[in-house]
Amino acid sequence: MNTNTPDIKFSKDELRNPDQITKTLREGFVWTTTHSKLVMALVAAFIVIGGGITFTQYLSESKEIKMQTKYYAMEKTYIEKRRGFEEAAADIKPPQEKGKKAAVVADLSKKASGDVQKDFGSIIASFDSLIGEAPRSKAAQMAALNVSDIYLDYKKTDEALAALEKVKSGLNNSAAMSAMIYMQMGQVYVNKNDCTSALTHFQKVADSKAFQFVHSEAKLRMGLCFETLNDSAKAEQLYAELAKKDEASGGSDMVISNEAGKFLRLLRAKKSL
Repeated sequence: MNTNTPDIKFSKDELRNPDQITKTLREGFVWTTTHSKLVMALVAAFIVIGGGITFTQYLSESKEIKMQTKYYAMEKTYIEKRRGFEEAAADIKPPQEKGKKAAVVADLSKKASGDVQKDFGSIIASFDSLIGEAPRSKAAQMAALNVSDIYLDYKKTDEALAALEKVKSGLNNSAAMSAMIYMQMGQVYVNKNDCTSALTHFQKVADSKAFQFVHSEAKLRMGLCFETLNDSAKAEQLYAELAKKDEASGGSDMVISNEAGKFLRLLRAKKSL
């Protein structure tokens, strides 16, 4: 089974929106949930081999697997619904069977209405139910990210933030999922034109050694926020730091380094006017 994720390219617009790194991490999470039986077997093996695991830890692991299984079923419905809306909006028609005439007009009933409750109300309710059942679980955190994404698509930033706040008690400075939540919360504040609050969340990510995989992304967003707040000195410092990353960094860090270099040149050009 191929579990490799595709190479990711960043555009300037993508850097201002929910990050591609987060999407890649989500794919990894989905792989875990789709293989829940394998995960359960691995957890059982760990319990037998480790021997030292407590009964409380065992119950916690079992509950997490149960919640992830529930989450996957909900996410599958969500992805299918979103894909249908996207295809209808793009007027994409499903492949036609050989010998049959292709449809001329897309099914308008499948297009999004523009009302978040009409389009995703039942899906949001399902995710909210899961969050309420186990708000500190990773499954709940993923559900909150999806609910937040839905609300952001409909420009409902208050609701997007409220969804993330429901799982905030389970965050820490070491789990990768926590980094995703902090980054998303920061982005919601950016969308609310509150860069001061956004910086607080991006800084949490940048300060944690465990979140090193997303440090560059967080620092780039911090630079953009400092520019918004007219603190060009701090923005320039962050852009310069990121632009110095060499090719050995590879992957998304190198792409972000290139983008930071562009922002640095633009900032210096504005200062010279």
